[in-house]
Amino acid sequence: MKRILRRFMKPDPHECEEVRRLFSDYADSELAPADARRVEEHVGMCPRCRKVLSNLRHTLGRLSHLAEAPATADTDEVSERLRHAWRERA
Repeated sequence: MKRILRRFMKPDPHECEEVRRLFSDYADSELAPADARRVEEHVGMCPRCRKVLSNLRHTLGRLSHLAEAPATADTDEVSERLRHAWRERA
């Protein structure tokens, strides 16, 4: 049924914007159950928001690895690691 609905329904940009505001809290498991279901249902129907959420999760995962970097790492090194991570993902 979801496949059929996806084929005929176009995502509402206003709904996308509202749901994307919840992504950070959703990724951190800090949403109320009703809001989490709203995000999951929307992402299940909206390929663009699904991609945005996937990218956010990937970025957060990569940033957690940066926390493991030595405290002496300079800003240029961290910036280069971020650029490299984004290039790998793209």
